[in-house]
Amino acid sequence: MKINILCAFILVALPLQSQQDTVKISEIIIRSKQIPSDIPGFKRIEIDSAIQDKYRHLSFSELLSQCTPVFIKSYGYGGAATSSFRGAGASHTRMTWNGININSPMLGQSDFSLITPGISDNITLSYGGASIIDGPGGFGGTINLENKPVWSKTSGLYLNTGAGSFGRYAGSLKFRTGNESFQTVTRLYMNSSENNFPYINEVAGNDHVRETRKNSQLTQISFLQELYYRKASGVLSALIWYNSTSRNLPGSMLVVQSGPDEKQYDESLRSFLGYDLKKGNMNFFLNGAWMASRLDYTSLKASIDSRNLANTFTLNGGFETMIKNHSKIKLTISDELSFIKSNNYNKNISYNSSSLTLSARSKINNRVGTTFLIREIIDGQILLIPDFSAGFEYRLFAGEEHFFKTGLTRNSRIPSLNDRYWYPGGNSNLKNEYAWQYEAGFKTSRSFTNSLSADAEITFYTNLIRDMIQWKPGEFAYWTAENIGKVNSSGIESIVSVKYETDPLNIRLNAGYSYTKSVSRNQADAPGQLMYIPENQANSSIHISYGDLYLFWITDFTGKRYITADNTGYLPDYFLNNIIIGLKPDLWKKISADINFRTENLFNKSYQTIAYHPQPGRAYFISLSVRILK
Repeated sequence: MKINILCAFILVALPLQSQQDTVKISEIIIRSKQIPSDIPGFKRIEIDSAIQDKYRHLSFSELLSQCTPVFIKSYGYGGAATSSFRGAGASHTRMTWNGININSPMLGQSDFSLITPGISDNITLSYGGASIIDGPGGFGGTINLENKPVWSKTSGLYLNTGAGSFGRYAGSLKFRTGNESFQTVTRLYMNSSENNFPYINEVAGNDHVRETRKNSQLTQISFLQELYYRKASGVLSALIWYNSTSRNLPGSMLVVQSGPDEKQYDESLRSFLGYDLKKGNMNFFLNGAWMASRLDYTSLKASIDSRNLANTFTLNGGFETMIKNHSKIKLTISDELSFIKSNNYNKNISYNSSSLTLSARSKINNRVGTTFLIREIIDGQILLIPDFSAGFEYRLFAGEEHFFKTGLTRNSRIPSLNDRYWYPGGNSNLKNEYAWQYEAGFKTSRSFTNSLSADAEITFYTNLIRDMIQWKPGEFAYWTAENIGKVNSSGIESIVSVKYETDPLNIRLNAGYSYTKSVSRNQADAPGQLMYIPENQANSSIHISYGDLYLFWITDFTGKRYITADNTGYLPDYFLNNIIIGLKPDLWKKISADINFRTENLFNKSYQTIAYHPQPGRAYFISLSVRILK
């Protein structure tokens, strides 16, 4: 599939790009925004859109690893990156774009290195049972990217450019224009990097050897065009999102490479068309998406030339209605059809799944909130056991923001197409995975003075995953997919946020900690912690601004991760520190700027998230942002 036809479209659309209406660029804080009325009983947070601006030159995986308790496994900047929520695997993280599932139908997961943080307006993380509202399969959680129009006559142009260590360059352009009836938004992001950073090779003989990372070049371009039309009570939305990523894969420290060997090219085109209509207390919606993705992988030494093309069509429709001003009932019908062409399959594959979802949310009074969901899935032509979710939230004291919450969920995941059809090793007889999930906790919000306030949340959870799919060595010298996994994950998550706001001084403090115990319950497996799941994680940030000056410091801690099933081998824990110092002056009338200098891995920590794949040491990045409103 060649999607390069879009180049002409991009050139035409370049005069059309955007950002938020706000002139000031000073809001660079991370805010864990509690949404109690959304899904009572479950945990859901929202990353403030302003922080995405500061991570525009980085990848989505770096945003998540530095600013959330989500653990990211990464092969390094530009390399493949996947997530682990609550001790679950990468395939148990669901990723959606405006409600549309964008996980690869072949892999059953997303590569976060292919996502640009600034491509969406809102990023929402649904943990555990909360993810079932976004669709099935997210045992760990769901990450939702959302684009929203701003209905005003104000036009805005936002430009960003930057450069940094190891040959890293980045630039973006965003423009929004329109009125109360029509809006257009255009976004363009480009970045490249040599990734030629020094590192310590800990496996080169008896002595640690200082080497330079080679054959790790990256080039990426991402483009999004949005069109919105509003008339009366209806809104029509049309979006098209293109991404192209070309990268060399340097291999592990165990392999000596004289030149480029492994290469990967990823290309995707996602289109979305939706219509929302409000009639009285009824909201009707209908949306569809076509997504085409291409993944080409070559290895000269291994004589591998893998070519994969996927086309997916998705259709969602339904309605939501309010009952007696305190309860919402929503009915959704969904259908997803995929066509796969791959030289790793014996034949071309087509696959279809459908679902019917009924959900209800209620604020019974000022103290009690409930949610309930039931979903029936048709896997091909097989009717599955229904999934369901029930949540409860109770305000402990009248007039105060102190809540107890609890929720129970049964969730299912359909095997990926690679699990079923990869040759050799795929198993077309696989059963669906399923999980029982329970959580309970407390959350509170309090204002001590007009200037000082705080929020806190603590959650206890247990996930029982059954019929987990694992690839195991088979009897014919290749690995095969089997339903043999039983995993129990339990843990604690906590978030604290403190805010002090005066003029001109503002201070924001955020801290989070998570403990995860994830073990296999298969008799043949070792009873210890699962590989690459850290028991302990923590992150914190402090943001101080005084007038036009600001300082932003992020610290995150990742505990040791085992790299062997018997827990004898492990990667050591590590602390990472990143600091941003910036100035945000108003240049003239509606023109403002943001000049900042960023230091990543401030103390030059040597670490790995995947064994034998080094991460960069200390690195620097300087960027200039200009925002013009009309």
